[in-house]
Amino acid sequence: FDRKLRNTYDHLLFSRSPLLSVYADMSVTCKEYYDPNRSMLELVFAPAEEWISRSDSDIIDATMSELSKLFPDEIAADQSKAKILKYHVVKTPRSVYKTVPDCEPCRPLQRSPIEGFYLAGDYTKQKYLASMEGAVLSGKFCAQAIVQDYELLAARGEVVAEASLV
Repeated sequence: FDRKLRNTYDHLLFSRSPLLSVYADMSVTCKEYYDPNRSMLELVFAPAEEWISRSDSDIIDATMSELSKLFPDEIAADQSKAKILKYHVVKTPRSVYKTVPDCEPCRPLQRSPIEGFYLAGDYTKQKYLASMEGAVLSGKFCAQAIVQDYELLAARGEVVAEASLV
């Protein structure tokens, strides 16, 4: 934008917009993009299923309309306030998960049925959907399962010669 937005923070922010799920002012959050006079917003436009085939200008128009609701004092959909200096639209059709009914039973536990084989990732069974928080929590559950199993093996007197993580 041609000016610094006043109501941005040094964080990735979840949006109350139905189209803009998260956004960040990169001129505040990343030293590589620091600019005391201009804001550079990076955002996720999702769910994008009905938008993926639309033109970049349609997507920018919808984005500006949503941003005018998030920043009513600073951004207007018609760019009569903050003006876009440049933009880049990246379309990734399957990058954001879509929640559908009855998929929860398909998510595997961190302790697999194969002895000594463990899983970690946002796709495994934990309370968050596809997110970094889910991946971290899954890693914690995976580590706990490994420690529990090691303690059981040690209590039974079985020697664990080597352990590796993949």
